[in-house]
Amino acid sequence: MPDNLSQFSGADVRAEARRILALAWPIVLTGLNWTLMQVIDVAVVGQYGTDELAALGASRTLTWIAVVLGISSLTGVLVYTAQADGGKRLAETGDNLRAGLLLGVALGTGIAAILGLGAYPLLRLIGVEPALLAPSAPVVEAMALAFPAQLAFFAASYFLEGISRPRRVMIVNLGMLGVNAVLAWAWVGGHLGFPALGAVGAAYATAVASWLGAGAMILFAWTVSDAAERGVRDLSAGALKRAALGVPRLLWFGTVPAIAASLELAGFAWLIVLSTRLGNDVAASFQAMLALHNLLFAIAYGFASAAGVRVGNAVGAGERDQAWPRALIAAGLSVAVIGVLSLFLVLFSKTAMLPFSDDPAVLAAGAAMLAIMASFLIFDGLQYLFGAGLRSLNEQVWAGVNGIIGFFVVTGGLGWVLVSSGWGANGLAWAAAMGMLVTAVLQFGRFYYVLKLRPEPLRSAARSSG
Repeated sequence: MPDNLSQFSGADVRAEARRILALAWPIVLTGLNWTLMQVIDVAVVGQYGTDELAALGASRTLTWIAVVLGISSLTGVLVYTAQADGGKRLAETGDNLRAGLLLGVALGTGIAAILGLGAYPLLRLIGVEPALLAPSAPVVEAMALAFPAQLAFFAASYFLEGISRPRRVMIVNLGMLGVNAVLAWAWVGGHLGFPALGAVGAAYATAVASWLGAGAMILFAWTVSDAAERGVRDLSAGALKRAALGVPRLLWFGTVPAIAASLELAGFAWLIVLSTRLGNDVAASFQAMLALHNLLFAIAYGFASAAGVRVGNAVGAGERDQAWPRALIAAGLSVAVIGVLSLFLVLFSKTAMLPFSDDPAVLAAGAAMLAIMASFLIFDGLQYLFGAGLRSLNEQVWAGVNGIIGFFVVTGGLGWVLVSSGWGANGLAWAAAMGMLVTAVLQFGRFYYVLKLRPEPLRSAARSSG
C-alpha cells in the first residue's frame, strides 16, 4: 500500500477523509459539549458578577490541571484499544476498558481528596491573588466532587472511541450539556428553588452532570453490539484479575502524557495567575477568551482523536506505513475547518465577547486578546493532532517533552516576561500564541522524523512490536 500522500489516488484520499470525518465529527461535538459546559458556566457566572467570574477563573488554575492530569493518565486506554481493534484482538479491548475504569476511579478519588482537603493552601501556593483565595477555594472544593465520575467517564469514552464508536460518546455528552446548563442557571443565580451560590453553584452543577454522564457512558460501553466478542460484560475473577494487572501498563503509558499535560496546562494556569495580578477586569476577560479558544480546540480534539485512532489502527494491523498519509489527511481537514472559524474570531472579536459580560473594560480587554490568539489557533490544532499521532506510535515521551517545551517553558516563561515588561493583557495572548506555534513545529518535526527519516530497522522493529 502507498506510504506517501502523493501516491494516494484521489479516491484513496477521499475514502480516508470520509473515515476520518466519520470518526471526528461525533468527537468534535463531544469536545464542544465539554467546552460549552465551561462556556455556559463562564457566561452564567459572568452575568452574575465580575468578581464571581474572577473567582471561577482562579479556581481553574487548580481544577484544570487536575482534570487534565487525570484524563491524560488514561490515554493508554485509547491507544491500546485502537491498536488491538486494528489487529482484530477484540477481547483485549474489553480488558482495556476494565483496567481503564479501575484506574480512572482510583485516580479520581485521590485527586478529589487532595483538592477537597487542600484547596486554600494549594491556591495560595501557586500564586493566586490573595483577595481571590477565599472566594475561589470553595469552588475548587465543589469541583472535587466531580473527579471520580469524570475519570470513569473518560475511561469508558476512550474505549468507545478506540473501537470506532464515537457516536455513543457524542450522545451521552449532548445529554450532559442540557443537564449542566439548567443546573448551572439554577444554582448560580438561585432559580427553581436552588440557593444562589454564584461560582460554587456552577461547580456543583458540573459535578452532578459528571456523575450522571459517567453512568450513561459505562452503560453505552456495556451495550455495544459486539460486547460478547469483546468480553465487555465479563466480570469473572479472571477478567477482573487481568484488569488489575492491566492498570500498571496503562499508568506507565499515561505517566509522561499526564506530567506533560499538567505542565502544559500549568503554563496556561500561570497566565491565569498573571491575569489576576492585572485586576479583576483582566482576569474575567482572560477567562472569557479562554472559553472561546476552547470552543475551537474542541474541533481540534475531534480531528486529533480520529487521527490517533487511524494511526493506532495502522500500528495494530502491522501497516505502520499508513500512519503518515492518514495523519496528513486529518491535518488538512483540521486546518481547513479551524482556519475558517479562526478568521471569524479575528474579524468579529468584539461581537464574540458579548455573551460573557456587560462590563466595557472586560469586553475591550477580551476582544484585543482574542484577536491575537485566534490568529494562531490552527497551530494549536496541529500540535494536538500530531501529538496524538505520536502517542499512537508509542512515542508518548517525545509528544510530552514537546508539549512541555512549548507550553510550560515558552508560554509560561514568555507570559512572565511580557507582563513584567508592561505588555499587559495582550502579553498574555502573545505568550499563549507563541506556545501553540512552537509546540506545533516540534510535534510535526518528531512525527516526520519517526515515520520518514528514522532508519528502516527501527521502523520494522516498531511494526513488529505494535
